[in-house]
Amino acid sequence: MDYKKRIDELAAMLLKHQDLYYVQARPEIRDEEYDRLFDELLRLEKRFPQYASPNSPSRRIGSDLDNTFPERPHTVPVLSLDQVYRPEEIGQWLVKTAAAATAGLGFTVEEKIDGASIVLYYDRGQLQHALTRGNGTLGNDVSANVRTISQVPLRVAEPSPFAVRGEIYITRLDFERFNSGMAEKYANPRNLAAGSLRNQKSVQAARVPLKIFVYDGFFQGGPGRDHLQILRQLQDLGFRINPRLGYFSDDEGKRLQAQRLFPDIAAAPLAAVEDYVRRQTADRANVPYDIDGLVVKVAEMDVRQELGTTAHHPRWAMAYKFDSPQGRTVLLDVQVQVGRNGRVTPVALLKPVTLSGSTVTRATLHNQDYIDMLELGIGDEVSISRRGDVIPAVDDVLEKSEQSPGIFRLPGRCPFCRQPLQKEGAHHFCKNEACPERRRRTLGYFCAKDQMDIETLGEKTIAFLFAKGWVRSIPDIYRFDYHRLAGEEGFKEKKIARIRAGVEASKSRPFVRVLTALGFEGLASAAAAALIAHGFDHIDKIITAARKNDWEIFAAIDGIGETTARLLIEHFCKPENLQLIADLKAAGLNFSAEKSAAERLDDSLAGQVWVITGSFAEFVPRSLAAAEIEKRGGKVSENVSTRTSFLLSGANPGSKLARAEKLGIPVMSEKEFLKLIAGK
Repeated sequence: MDYKKRIDELAAMLLKHQDLYYVQARPEIRDEEYDRLFDELLRLEKRFPQYASPNSPSRRIGSDLDNTFPERPHTVPVLSLDQVYRPEEIGQWLVKTAAAATAGLGFTVEEKIDGASIVLYYDRGQLQHALTRGNGTLGNDVSANVRTISQVPLRVAEPSPFAVRGEIYITRLDFERFNSGMAEKYANPRNLAAGSLRNQKSVQAARVPLKIFVYDGFFQGGPGRDHLQILRQLQDLGFRINPRLGYFSDDEGKRLQAQRLFPDIAAAPLAAVEDYVRRQTADRANVPYDIDGLVVKVAEMDVRQELGTTAHHPRWAMAYKFDSPQGRTVLLDVQVQVGRNGRVTPVALLKPVTLSGSTVTRATLHNQDYIDMLELGIGDEVSISRRGDVIPAVDDVLEKSEQSPGIFRLPGRCPFCRQPLQKEGAHHFCKNEACPERRRRTLGYFCAKDQMDIETLGEKTIAFLFAKGWVRSIPDIYRFDYHRLAGEEGFKEKKIARIRAGVEASKSRPFVRVLTALGFEGLASAAAAALIAHGFDHIDKIITAARKNDWEIFAAIDGIGETTARLLIEHFCKPENLQLIADLKAAGLNFSAEKSAAERLDDSLAGQVWVITGSFAEFVPRSLAAAEIEKRGGKVSENVSTRTSFLLSGANPGSKLARAEKLGIPVMSEKEFLKLIAGK
């Protein structure tokens, strides 16, 4: 047998059937037949690796070898877009641009997918490189990870060199399914898509349900007169084009031509574009993936050339953003923070800018994947907003700095203890439990309002006590003689008395708060309340169960899954944690629940499953609301599902509210819930 010929035949057949299945949605063979061909190819490539192509269909499953992401130069223009924020501004730009041209123009309107930008380079019919946008001149080579995406053609019927720009994304439904199985959750589909492109092992990228739409092609010769012709050529080559296209021109002949190329296109005169933009904006929630705007482009390629570009953006295209940025400023630096559990969070230090009447100098950057997605560097001009009117966040890079040293990279070592950082999921972690910053943050968490509520031990006071070496661990809070503060700057007699009273008052906090305040991973207020409600109403009962090393004991509790159950065993068997509990017991903290807290008042909520989200005025922590539900026979779960009876929603509810509304689950406010449990 000619094994090279057979490998080539199998590769060609499989690539054809992948295109039919994933792109055209019209498979010609059964899954079993496809699997048989695929398995044969894998066997032959393993036996004869010298005959395997870099673009073999086997690359779809990825490799467990570590990748590097070298920088490569872009050979096509990779510019940002100028932006407007009102439909009438799009109309004005259209009229102005059309007036500058010598003939009637056509304009395309395409969705601005909220994903990760990519440029695909082909030559001799093969995918050569896949580069991130980078700074527009250089991009990172993420080819190994992109090859795992089933919708990216590895071979095409075009021998000449060409390039394609596109957006890699994840649908909201795929994101929810994938994220639900992750120990470290991603914040949104955009973060997951961008992070997956930078997975060190492409086999990890292959597990993520990534998709792609392409929106621009750069060919040597061939159709180049009209943007729609290029999109049609890309589609004929096997690329996925977003079917939600709009085309606007006062030339009826051009509109008819657009409809011949794409029969489902929305084609209309220029005057209709503002209404189209408004309809698309209103319909964004019904699209299965996230979009953050629309992109309007001149369709004629020769006119694009006449209009030209600035150093930052083309003059022939405009982005309409759904949400106007609240502020525009410059990234001065990035500060690295380390949380109590070791998670590393980069924080943007900004040139001061006014947002909602206050001056903002800092904003969150989430993690390295988010920075990579933005391709953010020191000195870049950025847009920022207040998400939920609380935490300022950097949303986008508006203009790259010419002096930027490149994309900001987190340090390899913890800036506080110098131990190496480790990446898990989307985040980096300092694993050193003795890290001074982790210990200081642990103290702050213990004293915070939602935990032990020692109001007089605020962040500044804790930092002072920690720096002095007086309070270095949680038990030190109860051991320290606060009279020693006398004479220290800022500590008068009354303040010292308030601190001592606050520490003493914390000893009477209920068991559910003490359990949560320990700060053990997975033991949030809902999990603590669930433990107590199911009979683990004394710390010794939890420790005894943990020593049996049977995670199913805890997993049997509604609201506690296998991951949390295994963590509970780990936490309550660790000698240092047991010593912490013993020290706090000796200090007089409450490690058993009042019997009445677990007693059932009535069965008014029996058979109901509740999910609690957001923050509340009366129920601090939220476990107090959970206790009220359980005292009336109801159950509390962490996740919204079709089994959920009610969602109790407070301020800043997050994604659980959106999912409940999508599933048609009744939503109850805190005020309504208070009336319910009062019997009104």
